[in-house]
Amino acid sequence: MRHLEAGDTVKVIVVTDGAFGTPELRPGYQQTRRIETQAAAQILGYGEPVFWDLPDRGLVYEEALIERIRNAIEHCPANLVYAPSWWEIHPDHSTLSLCVAEAIRRCTRQVSLLMYEVGAPLPANRLLDITDLNDRKQAAIRCFASQLAKQAYDQHIAALNRFRTYTLPPCVQFAEAYHLVTGGELKTGSLDERFQHLNAIPLALLAQLRQPHGILEGKTEPSLEKLDLAAALDRDHQRRNPCEDVRSQRLSDELDAIYRSSSWRLTAPLRAMARLLRGRRHFGT
Repeated sequence: MRHLEAGDTVKVIVVTDGAFGTPELRPGYQQTRRIETQAAAQILGYGEPVFWDLPDRGLVYEEALIERIRNAIEHCPANLVYAPSWWEIHPDHSTLSLCVAEAIRRCTRQVSLLMYEVGAPLPANRLLDITDLNDRKQAAIRCFASQLAKQAYDQHIAALNRFRTYTLPPCVQFAEAYHLVTGGELKTGSLDERFQHLNAIPLALLAQLRQPHGILEGKTEPSLEKLDLAAALDRDHQRRNPCEDVRSQRLSDELDAIYRSSSWRLTAPLRAMARLLRGRRHFGT
């Protein structure tokens, strides 16, 4: 809404179809979700969203999705991309965030990632006063009747927006929190300190964001277009399988050092007894 007020071009992509539970249990639910999204779009004023209709709770960190996102950014062309944060609990949200980060890292021009909160607080480095927009935002949220029947998402989000005023003047009644990461940070690998907080995300995926990548040739000038890649609201998960990477090797080396230490050998009988009592097989080193 702030971007539209400023005259910026806004494009919204809804990545997943929100159809979990169909077709056997909830026929037509995918269409319901689409209609709700379109109704919310009219209230927010950005026009018609783009639907990619990828499987709900089925997003995976893969080359096809990364390149599809990169192409969407390059063809807008967007210089600011909004996505759920990689601290999100929902697997589609966190997976999408990592894919967007990698897509931005590959872009041929300067693009920044602005992550927002959905179901989990993030370490904010930007706060936005939305006091005058909150009623309109809540009206848009009420369009998602199918989701509000499951959870009081409107109350959750309002509470989060109220909490975010903690460090702001009393006149600010509602605020949104964001975490801004520049394309330069993604390209140069200066995110290591932030990665330390991402305990729920496979280390291999994080390492990929820090590895050098050949920048594709191109000559597209930046514009004011904004792109919002939003995964459909829903829950539960399907985590990726971590593979070997630099950081996991570092952790492996640290574990080896522990195994070789005198304290580890002295406490070995106690650990063996504990495993025996739990009925688990003991694997020695």
